[in-house]
Amino acid sequence: MRLFYVALFFLIVSSCKSDLNLIIPADAPGMINDTPLTYEEKLDIPYGKDVLQNYDLYLPSKKNQRNPVIVLVHPGAWRIGDKKAVNFLVKILIDKRVNCAIVNTNYRLTSSPGITYVQQIQDINSLLNKVKNDAPSLGISSNFYLVGISAGGHLSMLYSNTGLGDKLAQGVAAVVPPVDLTSQRMREGDIGPDVKRLIGKPFTEAREEYYLASPVFFYHPRSKPTVVFFGAKDETVPLEQAETCKNFLIAGRVNHEFHLYPNQNHNWDIWDETVNKIIAFAEKNL
Repeated sequence: MRLFYVALFFLIVSSCKSDLNLIIPADAPGMINDTPLTYEEKLDIPYGKDVLQNYDLYLPSKKNQRNPVIVLVHPGAWRIGDKKAVNFLVKILIDKRVNCAIVNTNYRLTSSPGITYVQQIQDINSLLNKVKNDAPSLGISSNFYLVGISAGGHLSMLYSNTGLGDKLAQGVAAVVPPVDLTSQRMREGDIGPDVKRLIGKPFTEAREEYYLASPVFFYHPRSKPTVVFFGAKDETVPLEQAETCKNFLIAGRVNHEFHLYPNQNHNWDIWDETVNKIIAFAEKNL
């Protein structure tokens, strides 16, 4: 009987491990070594009626319905920015021969009247539902891996942990994301006015909204696997945000990785290493 339970334990453990291999090596079986993996490019696909509700899609020539769809969410303090700002990440992923469909999305900005974090989360939800519905005909999965930078990281983490959307993401990677908008230092810092615009009201009038817009307060053991990257010299998203994020990830018993780089600021410049860790995290946990 003891041997039965030992065997059962190892069966459960082995079944929980992912065997994804997202990067196709140059000498992959069945492929000509000097022929790179190619990607079909579809630009400015609408997922809504607003001019900013659109995305770019990159489909690898070696399609499969298992590997996650990598969804890039751009930075810009929720107020400015465009998917073109993360075209460099698309290039890095393609150069690494990542065998995943890549989505690079726009979303409505708080510089437009009536747009807050609620509408931005709705945009992510509409986008993922659009790609999910199209997935069978495209020959790709509907297993989404959100990868966001700064404000995009915040929205990716918030979408994955609150009831504002359909929680279609299976994993999250966030680089220098604001995570606790109730923080006085955050509200009075470099992007304090943008935080206020994101909520639509000052903190004194809408304390609960600031909590609802802060992803760290929603972590729990069933939260999706999450990998985060912070810089100790970041003045836009100060070190306290990193410390808060780490503490809540641990307290929530979230399946996560936490990376703090002592010499990085908000202008992140170690993207090759970061992308490698983002991919490795997906291979291990998605």
